[in-house]
Amino acid sequence: MRFVAVQEPPHHSWAVIDMGSDKPAEHAGRVLIGLTSHEARRFTAAANDEAGYRETNALLPKPG
Repeated sequence: MRFVAVQEPPHHSWAVIDMGSDKPAEHAGRVLIGLTSHEARRFTAAANDEAGYRETNALLPKPG
């Protein structure tokens, strides 16, 4: 997994970390910190799905 949800100190909020850069992930111009656990899980799943889609399709030949 490229993206992981982590609980921020002092354990009241969550962030989504991009393990490729070891920095907080971004979505639509928003840095993914200060999230609820539900938001962090949702963004993590969506980001990993998108990253997997891009990595898989990067190997396919381009039409034309």
